[in-house]
Amino acid sequence: MSRSAPRKGQRRSARRPKQSEQPATGKSPTWRERLRNVTKRQWISAAVVVLALIGIAWLYHHIDIDAVHDRAQRLNGWLVFVLITVLPLLGFPITIAHAVAGVKFGMGLGLALVSVSILLQLLISYGLVHLFRDVFARRLKKVRRQLPKGANGPVTLFTVLLPGVPYFAKNYVIPVMGVPLRTFLLWAFPVHVARSSIAIFFGDKSDDLTPGRITFFVIYAIVITVGCGWAFRRLRSQLQGPQSKEDDPKRGA
Repeated sequence: MSRSAPRKGQRRSARRPKQSEQPATGKSPTWRERLRNVTKRQWISAAVVVLALIGIAWLYHHIDIDAVHDRAQRLNGWLVFVLITVLPLLGFPITIAHAVAGVKFGMGLGLALVSVSILLQLLISYGLVHLFRDVFARRLKKVRRQLPKGANGPVTLFTVLLPGVPYFAKNYVIPVMGVPLRTFLLWAFPVHVARSSIAIFFGDKSDDLTPGRITFFVIYAIVITVGCGWAFRRLRSQLQGPQSKEDDPKRGA
């Protein structure tokens, strides 16, 4: 007996579930699957770190580090402090400035002076934005598109941790968004100081990089970087999508 054809309204056999719809087996992902999940930005960041380490190793073997430290000790301390405070406001790489502070002042005094310079940079950035808000708003429009909506504190922390954005741009765009000064300082200052300690430590010990100190430096840098990355991912998952409007609505403190 031939089987009758299914009617028009009759359901056909259940379709095969897609791979994404299949229930999870509970197995942990393999290393190949983990590699597939690595984003292009993460690969670029890893490549930059590797190239930076290679560059540091090359410089260390081709430059007289002791002579650099001796010359740094002869520099005027006040001039160095002014330069590491003012130049980053103009776009100078903050890591180099903090490494110079480590070479000149050492770890303890260097960290104290860098903390003061960071506080001054935040205050100056806030003041400049309030004097020339329209100028900064136009120039930082691209950065603002990457920032989510949310309360002032988490958004400030998100901005400070945002990868790929220069230090000076972060400090200018946060006041542009209308974040109060107190919130700006409470959330941005500790993170900037914690990150600065990596470069200060390297600058201080660059004339005597023993295997033990190199290992400590790498582990310390990884801990700070991973901690910031973890906090950034948590915030990104909690906050909303990027802003679409040019003028932000009022935010909660």
